[in-house]
Amino acid sequence: MSPPSEKMGDKYYIVKRGRKKVIERFYKQNRKEIENKRVVISERLKDEQGEVVEWEIRPLMQKENEMILKKCRAMNKEKEQNFYEVMVLTESVVFPELNDIELQNRYHVVGREGLLLEMLTAGEYEKLKRIVEEMR
Repeated sequence: MSPPSEKMGDKYYIVKRGRKKVIERFYKQNRKEIENKRVVISERLKDEQGEVVEWEIRPLMQKENEMILKKCRAMNKEKEQNFYEVMVLTESVVFPELNDIELQNRYHVVGREGLLLEMLTAGEYEKLKRIVEEMR
């Protein structure tokens, strides 16, 4: 059962245990955005100065997660879990740009999922997976 509410002007207030809470606190524009995270996924990937390159990872919103699940359900059930995982990871990676054709060509793959699987060792992949899960 939802708490009683009353309209006061343009704002809705929810009355609960004698306190009034402003529903505006839940408005999208009042939501604190989650910042992207910069992390080292692989010690093997370095820039021109020999410094380890940081990856930029972003959290996925549930709406994005639902779209990935929908795509996976349309695929072969045996591949669903593995492909879902790879799609979540690739969607979370902001940098490096996994859709970059030149980068894909350097690894002789087509598609960002194939690139991610070719770029990382099993341990690096697990590290990326752990970081993405922490951000969820």
